[in-house]
Amino acid sequence: MEVQLIGFDSLGVRSMASVIYTDDVSIFIDPAVSLAPWRFSLKPHPLELKQLECVASKICEVAKDVDVIVLTHYHYDHHDPGKHVPVDIYEGKDVIIKDPRNNINVSQRIRASRFLKLIKDKARNIIVGDGREFTYGKTKLLLSKPVPHGVDSRLGYVTEVLIDDGDYKIIHTSDVEGPVTNDAVEFILNNRPDLIIIDGPPTYLVGHHFTEDVISRSISNLARIVSALGDVTIVLDHHLLRDLNYREFYSEVIKHGASTKARVMCAAEFMGMEPMLLEARRKELYSKRS
Repeated sequence: MEVQLIGFDSLGVRSMASVIYTDDVSIFIDPAVSLAPWRFSLKPHPLELKQLECVASKICEVAKDVDVIVLTHYHYDHHDPGKHVPVDIYEGKDVIIKDPRNNINVSQRIRASRFLKLIKDKARNIIVGDGREFTYGKTKLLLSKPVPHGVDSRLGYVTEVLIDDGDYKIIHTSDVEGPVTNDAVEFILNNRPDLIIIDGPPTYLVGHHFTEDVISRSISNLARIVSALGDVTIVLDHHLLRDLNYREFYSEVIKHGASTKARVMCAAEFMGMEPMLLEARRKELYSKRS
């Protein structure tokens, strides 16, 4: 199995764009990219805009050759209605989507409706995937039942994704913000993956929309996962990598987990690259221009 992480916060953009190749099928999860419109009361820095174009171009290049596209929910860093990534990428594809009508909040229901109108004449098949299993040769693709986007359903629901080729298992959690709910954790523990691609909590929002208690719960849940799975690789990125002190969170997870064999890293490190935390460094980047 081959894993290609294309767009992540450690790669300079808001995204969890991931491609998994097995001998049977190629699957692109969440081929989208965006930037924070404001951070530190500043608009995106030119370096962020340049990286956005680079990642969007890479998504288009890779997506044209994949077999299946999975959309875990309808936030713009996970689905793109043509703003940065043209909807042509869905041409002739099987598109497995988060249910656009059930277990979804109002804003995402509206976005889903608009998006599906754009791709309905392009995609080969559009299939609601919540809680369903799909088979491609020896490869199993399983979507979880909807789990909350974070602590509760205020931001809607997402579907976690398992890909199992018989020898290796990968779970892409989408936006579980931690994980902080038992449902999100149980999907991971029940399927016992070798690699977990997880978004981590938005620690940069502590004191605003997030509490220390939720961060502690996330650490506890990740430590529980590490202890249960043992020799596991965790790519912990996305929301967490909007905080320059993200490695402190990594250390807490390992310290509280019973296994020392677990590896925790960001997407850039998994791909053999240096982390590029452009959003978290936005204030610094602008100060260098003065």
